[in-house]
Amino acid sequence: MDFDATGPDPEPAIARSRSDGQASRQRYEIPMDLTPPQRFEHWRAWYGQAVDTPVRLEATGPVSSLFCPSAVSFTGPGFSLIELRNEPASGSWNANPDLDDLRLAYFVKAESATYNFSGQPTPLSAPRVHFLDLTRDGSFHAPCGMHVIQLNLDRAGLGVDAAAAKRLAAVPNLIQHPVLRSLVMPVLLGCRNESMGAHAGAAATALRSVTTALISSLLDVPAEPEALQPSRRLEIKKHIHRNYASRDLTVEAIAQRFHMSRRALFCLFEREELGVGARIRALRTARALELLLDKEWQLRPIDELAARSGFSNTQSLRRALKETTGLTARDLRENPAVIAGYLEGLRRSLGR
Repeated sequence: MDFDATGPDPEPAIARSRSDGQASRQRYEIPMDLTPPQRFEHWRAWYGQAVDTPVRLEATGPVSSLFCPSAVSFTGPGFSLIELRNEPASGSWNANPDLDDLRLAYFVKAESATYNFSGQPTPLSAPRVHFLDLTRDGSFHAPCGMHVIQLNLDRAGLGVDAAAAKRLAAVPNLIQHPVLRSLVMPVLLGCRNESMGAHAGAAATALRSVTTALISSLLDVPAEPEALQPSRRLEIKKHIHRNYASRDLTVEAIAQRFHMSRRALFCLFEREELGVGARIRALRTARALELLLDKEWQLRPIDELAARSGFSNTQSLRRALKETTGLTARDLRENPAVIAGYLEGLRRSLGR
């Protein structure tokens, strides 16, 4: 993974998606030894390349001595993810009818800002999530700056034609949409982590899958079942992580909750490092180890520990601890350093 902490000078790499299966991360910053007007010009020079759109920036007032916009782009196979922290400015761009990306923008903060989505300036009212139609010209006015996270995906890879892209861009604020909140946002925000550079392929698959699920819901068209599998797995994992401490959470209960057979559920996770049952057990074991490290729990009875961790009985807890660490609960209570080591391993396998 490439990471440039100093920023581009003078020609940064364009934040296009990559087709070589690799990942790159680029940071764009402003040298603080420049005068405020020079900082704005430096920002103007790389801004359009950072967002992969020829944007013309103009100041909305005097440039502050604290002026320090920044951007970070994470590009991988078929996608790019850009996080922008804009200072006060207005921006505009020309129509690009040949654009083949689908763009989803999450406006985290945009005080007093307006955006030209469909020919008329519209107050942003951040937080806001919106598909952008950059095949048409447009503009924004952000006198207090903006914080934006933008996802660009290869449109053809999603099966979205130009007409469908325009329909998506016409949808109002998506921030309350259940698919966006439960599937898209966790993946979108998680991919900002620098460690994701080592998992560009997985990030691309997850981003495409959750976006496909969102598009399918918005356009009321069925998506290919295989394309939805990653988002389906993510939804089930989230359910498990929220409810593992309940003794009622079983493989059968999960299959019923998601209207699947046990066989279909197992097949969905067959290529995962942890299957459904193994993930539940690992989460409960990790919770038990966390409690064993807690001074308030060090002298509590083993049956209370089992109940708090979600195990159906003490024997299940003892067996899980033995299989994971090779030690009994009593031995573990006397070796907190050992507990910490095994706990860290479980957290890595669970992706926590």
